[in-house]
Amino acid sequence: SSGTSAAWVSRPPPLLGSSCVPPPYLSATMAVSTGDHAGYLHLTGDEPMLRVQKQKAVHSARWALGCFASVAAAFTVGRQTAPSVNIGAPVQMPADAPWSPWVPQLFQPVLQPAYTNEPLAKSAVRRFDMYLMTQAAFATPAVKTLNVEQWLAPDFLYETVGFATSRTPRGWCESGEEDQFRRTFNESVFSQMLFLGTDDMASTTSYGSVFWGNDLLGVLAPNDWVYFRVADFYAARKISPVAAQLYYNFMIIDFADLFRRVGRPVLPPAPLPEGLVLTAAANDGVPAPLSVVAKAQDAATALKVAKAALQEDWIGSGAGAGTKQWRSHWHSNLTFYGPGGIGRAHGTEQYRQYVLEPFRAAFDDRSLDTNIFGCEGNYCGAFGELSGRHVGPWLGLEASGKILAIRFAIQWRVVDGLVQEGWALFDIPAVFKQLDLDFFAVAAAARPQIHS
Repeated sequence: SSGTSAAWVSRPPPLLGSSCVPPPYLSATMAVSTGDHAGYLHLTGDEPMLRVQKQKAVHSARWALGCFASVAAAFTVGRQTAPSVNIGAPVQMPADAPWSPWVPQLFQPVLQPAYTNEPLAKSAVRRFDMYLMTQAAFATPAVKTLNVEQWLAPDFLYETVGFATSRTPRGWCESGEEDQFRRTFNESVFSQMLFLGTDDMASTTSYGSVFWGNDLLGVLAPNDWVYFRVADFYAARKISPVAAQLYYNFMIIDFADLFRRVGRPVLPPAPLPEGLVLTAAANDGVPAPLSVVAKAQDAATALKVAKAALQEDWIGSGAGAGTKQWRSHWHSNLTFYGPGGIGRAHGTEQYRQYVLEPFRAAFDDRSLDTNIFGCEGNYCGAFGELSGRHVGPWLGLEASGKILAIRFAIQWRVVDGLVQEGWALFDIPAVFKQLDLDFFAVAAAARPQIHS
C-alpha cells in the first residue's frame, strides 16, 4: 500500500462475467489490489465521489442496465435448468425437526458484581432502567413490550403526574407515559441520585437533562435543553427465589420547578432557594445507597425514625395547627430538598418556619395514608397521601374550605437515630385540579420570563 493507510473489504464475485463489476469511481475509486490483498477492494479515495461528471453518469447507467440484464439472464437459465417442483404438494419435514415462531432476543443486562445480590425489587428496577436507558429508544412497541414484560407484571399499573395512567406492560409501552415522554423530550439523559429498595419496594430520585422539542400538556416547547427532578416509587412481588416483578409505579416530576426554569412560573417564588437538589452528602455510592454498603446499616432503626418524622412533621401529635408542639426527629444541621415553591432548607429553624409551619397553618384535621414505605440500610422512602381541610393559604392558593388530598414522595437518610437529609415532592397539579384550576393551563398562559 506504499506506506499509506488503507481499508480492505471483501470483493464480491462478478455476476455472469464482468458486466456487473462496478465502475471504480462508484465506490470512491475502488481499485482491485494484487499480491497479498488480491480479491479485496482497496478504498483509496483518490477521486471524490461528489465530482461525478456527465460521462461517469452515463457509464454508471450502462453498468446498472448491464447488471440488470445479467441477473435476468441468470434467473432465466436457473428457471429452465431447475428440477420441477409440485407447488401444491406439502413439504415433508423430519418428525424431529425443531420449529418455533420468530422471537427477538431479549435484553439481558450485564451487571457489575456489586449489583448481583441486591434486594429483589431494586434488582428488577435496575434491569428495567438499564433497558430504558440503553435500548428502548431503538425498539418497536412490540419488541419493547416483550422486553419490559421481564420486569413488569401482567397487572402492572402506572400512575403519574401530568401524563396518562396506563395498565399492563403493553399499555405503558404503546399509549402511556413512555410513548408521550419520548415524543415530548426528543433526547434525554438521566442521572440517579438516590436508589433504595427491598424485596417488595424500591424508590429513586433522579434529575433529567432533556431536550424539550415538542409541546407538553399545552405548554409550548422551548426547543432547548432543560433540567428537571423526578422521583419514582415501585411495588413488587416475588415470582421466584431470585426474581421479582413490578406491579405498581408512581412517577412524579417537579413541574413547578421545571416551569420556573423555562420562565413560566405557576407558583409564587419560594422563601427558600429553589432549583439545586443534590445526592446524599455521604460516601454511600451514587446513586445512594450502594446495597453492599447499606447492608451494614441498621434498617430497623432507620424505619422507626423515618415513620416518626413523617407522622410528626406532616400530621403532628400536639394540639394546634402550628409547630409549637413539634418534636423534631432531625439533626439540627439538616438539609431538606423541597419541590419548586418550597425550596431547600438548612437547619431545623428554616425547616420548621418555611416548610412545616405554612403547611400546618393551611390544613386542619390532617391525616396520612401510606401506600409504600421501606428502608434499605439507613435510607428510607415513603409514598402516600396527605389530607386536610384547606383553611389557609399554601403555595399561593387561598383557603377553600375543601378537604384536599396531596400525594407525596419523600425519602430520608438517617444517621445516629435522627434524619440528616430529606427529599420531598408533592403532587401540586392535583391540588390545583381539586380547586377547579388547571396547573398546566396556567403555565401555558404565563408570559415567559427569564429565571436563573
